[in-house]
Amino acid sequence: MKYYYLLVLLLSSLFLSCEDTLRMIPENSVTFENAFENEHEIEIGLLTVERYVRKSLYLTTIPSSHGEYTDYRYKGDAGLLRESNPQAYTAAWSHYYEIIALVNVMLPYIDRVEMSQERRDFYKGQVYFTKALAYFELGRKWGDCPVIRDEVEYAPITYSSWVEVIDYALELAREAVRLLPDYSEMTDYKGNSITYKCTPNKGAAQALLANLCAWKAGCKYMAQPEEATYDERALWVEADSVCTALISSGIYKLAKTPEEVCTSTLVGSDAESIYEIVLRDYWNELENESPYSVHDLFYYFGPMYQTWPVIPGMSAGSLAFRSWKILSTTVCEMYSERIVGNDTITDLRKDAYFYKVDSMAHDTLLDITEGYAYPWKFRLVKLGTSGWSAGEFINFDQNRIVFRLADIILLRAECRVRLGNNEGAIADLNTIRERANAELYHSSEYGGDLRYAIFKEREKELLMEGCRWYDVIRNEYYKTELYGGFRNVSKQDILDGVFFNAVDNNEFSENPLARQNTYWLKRM
Repeated sequence: MKYYYLLVLLLSSLFLSCEDTLRMIPENSVTFENAFENEHEIEIGLLTVERYVRKSLYLTTIPSSHGEYTDYRYKGDAGLLRESNPQAYTAAWSHYYEIIALVNVMLPYIDRVEMSQERRDFYKGQVYFTKALAYFELGRKWGDCPVIRDEVEYAPITYSSWVEVIDYALELAREAVRLLPDYSEMTDYKGNSITYKCTPNKGAAQALLANLCAWKAGCKYMAQPEEATYDERALWVEADSVCTALISSGIYKLAKTPEEVCTSTLVGSDAESIYEIVLRDYWNELENESPYSVHDLFYYFGPMYQTWPVIPGMSAGSLAFRSWKILSTTVCEMYSERIVGNDTITDLRKDAYFYKVDSMAHDTLLDITEGYAYPWKFRLVKLGTSGWSAGEFINFDQNRIVFRLADIILLRAECRVRLGNNEGAIADLNTIRERANAELYHSSEYGGDLRYAIFKEREKELLMEGCRWYDVIRNEYYKTELYGGFRNVSKQDILDGVFFNAVDNNEFSENPLARQNTYWLKRM
């Protein structure tokens, strides 16, 4: 992987471009032996890693876009599994390995720089978390891929199976949980509190570890027969335990209402948020860092759904041109009403996530709405301030929330139902429903299938947040919950990698040991 060979140079240039430039000695001979001479320089290095994670790791990408809920997909949509166009399922992973290289270069210097063991653990924990996060994304997006451990690897690298990739990420995440402090206890090298939730902490590592355990456990059906011998129950037990530790820590709190989820939690720095990518008020910096315009950087699926009344300059008719649309009737089914005495009670997420559903669904507006609802889950917009873009929509001015407490509570519900603890699962499910003023769980729902009820609750709660594809795959619900040809794939297609991305062509010129995803290779 040639790009990996050059990352020593890349790391130097990145650090030199930081606002707080590292002091390099001697000035005319930059080497890593003198790049990290004190704790402050280690901290600057990790802040650079955070910037790189922000820039690249959580853009909305395939395959998660294949599974977002919609009542409409145009005939060329990749979410319908268009086997004749494998290029639509091909993605580059170079930026993931760049992040891994950045932290690998730094790791040995954390032991060499003079500092307390507590600070050393904090910095190492950040490294392990970042690597675990990168391998989690590599493992669930591409499946088989190279695993680079603690070294800066220069030789060609053979691929590891997705199970091996996730196993390594699990190893890293467990170590991160052990080493990292709680969010409330984080400080910088001067002792000042760290308030940004993009800095890895114990809660973020616990959320990642729980998701890794659940992914490996739920996706056992995708493992090759010789690898599908592991104990998935033990993984569900671990995920349940980690979720419980995170939930019971008291550090994170559910927003009071779904409206507050939209106006505070999804904006960032909220008590419900566990780990997030800081974007708000940083769009100018992102514009300078990225080769693409920030108009084209999608960190949320909101732009694929939303138009008026959130985005200035758009009208109610603009919804017709969106990639994905949800019918008003679907919204009313998802977030249903019930009669209690003389009162009609509605799931509060209906009007928090969608704009005036009932009035916009009026027959007199059908020519404009075509029966679709108007999402407005993402509310804050960044507008241009000068030149041709003055007043124009730039992007949503909100942080990208990677893990939030409602997600973890519902993940624990899934763990519990998998382990036969239906009572605990129902309690978690009802915690989220109570916040939304929704009807509490009844055993008659979905034919008595509690696990499916939890899946549908995650669909409702986390709608448009990028979770649904992974929820579908983890629960093996592809035959009913995906779209087009994805519903009809065979067991062999799954083992061949139909649910993973194809490997970008550049990888084959840079790594002679590279191999293409078997499913997509057959169609190229």
